[in-house]
Amino acid sequence: MAQINETLIREVFDEMVKYKPSLAKYLVIDEEEDAIDIRILADQIIKNFPWPIGVELRRLFSGSMRSLERGRLDQLFKTIERTMQFLAFIMVIELYEKIRDEKISPNLADLKQFKQRFLILSLGNYAWTIRLVGKALENNNNETFMHEMKGILNNKFYNALDFWVPERNEIGHYQINLAKEDVEKRCVEYLERLSFILKSISFLIKYKLVTIREIKVRKLKRKDPLFDHWIDILNSSDSDFRSQEETFNTFSDSNAILLMKSIKQPKDFLNLSPLIIDTRPEIIDSKDKFNLKKDIFMYTKYRENKIFYLGTEVTEKCDLSSLSNYSNLVEEFKELIEIITTEPIT
Repeated sequence: MAQINETLIREVFDEMVKYKPSLAKYLVIDEEEDAIDIRILADQIIKNFPWPIGVELRRLFSGSMRSLERGRLDQLFKTIERTMQFLAFIMVIELYEKIRDEKISPNLADLKQFKQRFLILSLGNYAWTIRLVGKALENNNNETFMHEMKGILNNKFYNALDFWVPERNEIGHYQINLAKEDVEKRCVEYLERLSFILKSISFLIKYKLVTIREIKVRKLKRKDPLFDHWIDILNSSDSDFRSQEETFNTFSDSNAILLMKSIKQPKDFLNLSPLIIDTRPEIIDSKDKFNLKKDIFMYTKYRENKIFYLGTEVTEKCDLSSLSNYSNLVEEFKELIEIITTEPIT
């Protein structure tokens, strides 16, 4: 694992240290090996990137992916695709908020195509979306939520996202019909592409991806109210996310996945719902919820007034329509499309 991924791990980790200098403590020479333990650096990459990316890197770095074979190429595709999907969703939510707050008046002709592309997503549509939204954000004078974002909004980055990826079949597997030699070449090529993308967006580790499970108001006589937040931090090498309780004199959004600049600044966030949702807090209190899977889910398509999601740990197709807030998610999605395109969605 260490050898086949070493270049990516070293390059990405070195870039991460620029944004989180405390990680430099892991660049320690192992006295027995007389070298830096690449496995430790890999573990820190997994833990520091937001969960939707980190979970795919965990799979890519696993022992079963040591050979330049079909399985590794599949996982490289999936890791790149999930990374681009996550980045696209952040950018779309920011565009939506800036249009809603009248901070951006984008090219509406381009945004007509946005609706068509965003209703059924693919890797090509992620690349198109990142370029479109990036140019809209690039052309306005407002600061982006992650100020480092503007540093990557350029043609070099956009062009790196354009590459061949095979179609998927009905169960989501890539349809690859390549000779062994071509598989090996593409494994090397796509690892380099993934390394470039991860280095470009390594500033993500400065921010916190969290689930706000619940917010309760605490009001004492003649005192200002306090707001107790129950928070899960979605950065981990496994699905046992770290939880903590925080009390603030203001509040964020509850029952939502947020990208926050700091957990100590509850009002400074992007609410990634309905594009990314967390079903784990859902209470199974009725029969129609018995088959509900608990996971972090990401939006994939909208059809006939229904949103479809793909899990980050769950691999099978899941019907999430029994979620208690499902109707709200559908309405939020419709509003997002309508605000961005100025056209209603049916």
